[in-house]
Amino acid sequence: MLNTKLINEFWQGNVKLWKSYWLIGELLNGIVLLAIFNLEIYFFNTNKSVFQIPFLDFTSLTLISKIFIFIWTIFISIGIWKAAENYKGSIIWIILTFIIVAYRCYSLRLIFFI
Repeated sequence: MLNTKLINEFWQGNVKLWKSYWLIGELLNGIVLLAIFNLEIYFFNTNKSVFQIPFLDFTSLTLISKIFIFIWTIFISIGIWKAAENYKGSIIWIILTFIIVAYRCYSLRLIFFI
């Protein structure tokens, strides 16, 4: 019950902008991406080159993982975007958030087409 409420609050943009961006958009996103990367290595034996860990190579992921990353990125981007729209502070933080979220969505094409 509590988890669905938190997810719904995030989706509606009712979480503060700094929490949406830094805690969910950066910290939780990083944890999820590292988990996917490690699961790929463990289950599918992809990304064997351990020397690329600083530059995580997502082009060799399986289609299931790529689709999950796509859906996950769209979900967090919408939540952060709505939080920015509801933000009552300086306009510069809203504009910077919009630019970063738009770039994050734009860069999704790289996991499918490289």
